[in-house]
Amino acid sequence: MGTELIIALVSIILLIVFSGFFSGSETSLTATSASNMHKMSKEGIEKAGLVEKLMADPESLIGAILLGNNLVNILASALATYIFIEFFGEIGVVYATFAMTAVVLIFAEIMPKTYAISNPEKVALKVAPIINILVRILAPIVRLIQIIARATLRIFGINTQDNQKVLSPHDEIRGAIDFQAHEGGIFKEHKDMLAGILDLD
Repeated sequence: MGTELIIALVSIILLIVFSGFFSGSETSLTATSASNMHKMSKEGIEKAGLVEKLMADPESLIGAILLGNNLVNILASALATYIFIEFFGEIGVVYATFAMTAVVLIFAEIMPKTYAISNPEKVALKVAPIINILVRILAPIVRLIQIIARATLRIFGINTQDNQKVLSPHDEIRGAIDFQAHEGGIFKEHKDMLAGILDLD
């Protein structure tokens, strides 16, 4: 195996590690408890405050992570295609497609996301400083992508606004209450009481 192929193989491994980092970061930062992070931030844990800041702008957060993740995955796939073509000729494109699909799915998606969903707060606190830097660096590109996406949606008659949120905090809490009531986690009278509190000004 030549030097170029060795460099390409090592690069693929590193890119898969980066991809796993992005996948785990996305899962942990979207699954972690906002209330717990707020509590830890009040207790003086700086990284918790950083997580709060990232969670406050989910569109920029997810945009930066998805951009980084897609970049490393596409580059890894391109390098894998190069290696397989060197060994197997044109059919190597097919082999590379199947091989990279399996590798990315297992090592860059399922494994990191499974770990992150099991330890969301722990992972979120660890990745927050790096993700914060990434969000700042990629902010102009992410903003451009957001503009293009919104403009495209308007063509199809779907109007979106800047900083629009799908659910307000009240809606999220109400949804959690309804879910727990449906699952038998709380009694109907308790559900009505909690819902009544949310109806207060």
